[in-house]
Amino acid sequence: MSKKKKSNKKVSKKEEKVITQPVEEEKIEAVPEKKEKKMKKTNFLSLKNIILGVIAFLLISQYLQIQSLFGTFSFLEGRDSSLITEIGQIKEAYIQFGEDTNEIRSYLGFPTKDYFGVEEDTSSGDTGKNKDELQLALFQYMSFLSDQEAIDYNIATYTSYLGNLAVDEDYLELLEEKDVSTSGVLEGETSVSMYIYSPEGYKAISYYLSKEDGNLYVATYLEKTEVEAETVEDFIADATDLINDDLSDILESAVAIEDEAAEIREVVASADVVTELGTLSITISDEPISGNGEMVYSIYNSSEDLVGEIHLDTEDVEVSLVDVNDDSVTLTVEDLSTSLIPFLQKLDTRTFFELKTEEAMTELKTTFEDDGFQLLLTQAGLTISDEVREDDERIYYDIYDSSETHLSSLVIEKQTGVINIVGTDGTNPENLLFFDPDYKKKTLELPDEIPDYGDTITHEDGTFNILIAGKNGNLVDTMIFTHIDEVEKSIKMVSIPRDLFYNGRKINSLPYFYGMPELQKVLSEMTGYELDKYILIDMYAFIDVIDLIGGIDVTLEKAVIDPTYRVVDNGVASTLHYEPGDYHLGGVEALRLARSRHTSSDFARAERQQLILQALQDKARNFGFGDADTIYAIASSVLDQTETDVGLDEAIAYYFRYQGYEILANNVMSSGNVLYVPPYTTVENCAVMIAAAEENGEDKPGCENDNHAYTLLPKNNDWNVVKWFFEENFEGEAA
Repeated sequence: MSKKKKSNKKVSKKEEKVITQPVEEEKIEAVPEKKEKKMKKTNFLSLKNIILGVIAFLLISQYLQIQSLFGTFSFLEGRDSSLITEIGQIKEAYIQFGEDTNEIRSYLGFPTKDYFGVEEDTSSGDTGKNKDELQLALFQYMSFLSDQEAIDYNIATYTSYLGNLAVDEDYLELLEEKDVSTSGVLEGETSVSMYIYSPEGYKAISYYLSKEDGNLYVATYLEKTEVEAETVEDFIADATDLINDDLSDILESAVAIEDEAAEIREVVASADVVTELGTLSITISDEPISGNGEMVYSIYNSSEDLVGEIHLDTEDVEVSLVDVNDDSVTLTVEDLSTSLIPFLQKLDTRTFFELKTEEAMTELKTTFEDDGFQLLLTQAGLTISDEVREDDERIYYDIYDSSETHLSSLVIEKQTGVINIVGTDGTNPENLLFFDPDYKKKTLELPDEIPDYGDTITHEDGTFNILIAGKNGNLVDTMIFTHIDEVEKSIKMVSIPRDLFYNGRKINSLPYFYGMPELQKVLSEMTGYELDKYILIDMYAFIDVIDLIGGIDVTLEKAVIDPTYRVVDNGVASTLHYEPGDYHLGGVEALRLARSRHTSSDFARAERQQLILQALQDKARNFGFGDADTIYAIASSVLDQTETDVGLDEAIAYYFRYQGYEILANNVMSSGNVLYVPPYTTVENCAVMIAAAEENGEDKPGCENDNHAYTLLPKNNDWNVVKWFFEENFEGEAA
């Protein structure tokens, strides 16, 4: 109040000062009222004010028209998704209004806006995209030339080396003298090979040239090394030295190792062992996995969980038995025939789920018998039935009140070993560890009906299809159609490019305008395979997932260089790049690697994404049955940042069910196979064309209506090609 009084007082003094000044009345000429109004009217109707008024009117008019269009969009988006085509037809008119508005904004000196584009989120700190098309094209072309030239050169050089070795008279005489033979050069689709056979017919020495990376290797039973000879003379000399210096040791080890391997196969196939395997419901692999100086035969339980191994050391020619669930149990055996059955009998062949279920039963029993818990039940007038119910999926502990009314049940899910709370009819499961009266699983309702477009959408028994999608900002950045075969216990994936053009728009914009259920429906229609579930994870939640599990380990065979991806590390901006080698990646690094797409093919980007999924699965496999609660916590946290129609309990069940399945890195739809790039005119090029036409006095080109962005379409514009592609990948042999 005091401040206001002080202010008023100052104003009063000022007014007093003005009033007390002497006034020279004779110098003031009175202006007639009508004349004064005419002058004001003349000033208001100046040319400048008229122009500004017209511009204001146009802006208001454009604003009202665009608002009307927004209202139309809102109405149509609230209708059935069959109206998507109609919305697409309005797009052109909407863009035209935006262009007209931009002309007015430009005239007024205001910045123009993109009235239809969706900006990507750059809050990670990276400086954004490089839009220099010439630079990008040059990076990509030079990288392609460099990589392919090096590979082609190596393949041609090493094929020539092998060819010269196979016909070298001195080398052939040496082989004959040593009583060994050669296969000659054998060329296949993916490799060029040459073998040196022992007198017994074993592949004592193998030369293997990979057509994928252009590297040549020489392998024996003892070691595998990469050939680094600079000339054919050096290569032949090295091959000759190998025969002269090491052949006797190689042959000796080959005979010893093959004899020992034959003995292992004989013992495993014996009647007593076969009977015991059936009794214990376990199996031993027919063929060993070779590498790192060992041949390993795997032992699996009934759920195909690895429980033991038979190791054959190829250097010392020793056999050992390993219990994979107990690192302290590794037995070197002299006589496998007498040692194998006792070892198998001591293995814990229970499945992961059986172990978790038994652990949960023990924990519940301990709690039920606790004196404090018994006191709580007494005070609450509650009882837990002594009779345990059981069916194929659950073990039930029923809870009753003092009037013996069945309130609910604690159940152990046999599929996961997780303890849930369920209603009296067994529905509405809720994890006991995360019980919260306000807890609700994050799920999304799917449309009750999916329109029939006249195309067959199939779903075979024993298969499960899920769309794994990732987004950055508002647009979906990654789409991987995942096909799980529960018979073969395998996972096959096809990456779908975000630039695929469908019904007048890029397919990755569908979730932004119409939601994930629409994308799910469209992909089922296009591929001919029904998607059972989907999960859309924000790229920054993806970072959290990897950080929560302590990062992932990946091996890059080739360098990754992406000039379009500017990164900021420790305050320093640079081009995204990774040298070949082994990496332990945190969430941010893994995200960068997954999103990088330039100077490498679409196939390479998809392979990296699938490599990251494989690394995630490998890390997940390290979780023991005691870590199920940790997995639950991670899944719960992730679903809070994820849009999906998969419930929390479903997600955990899927994790345990498919944890051990083999991921087969499969394929990606691209311009390299079933898609093509239609002609397009960029907005920048269109502007140049318009300016040139105006300068030459020519008619304005109609490029405003052209396709302004890079897009992909199926070859011959036939969407049946896409269905064929998916059938080949999902039903054919894995790549």
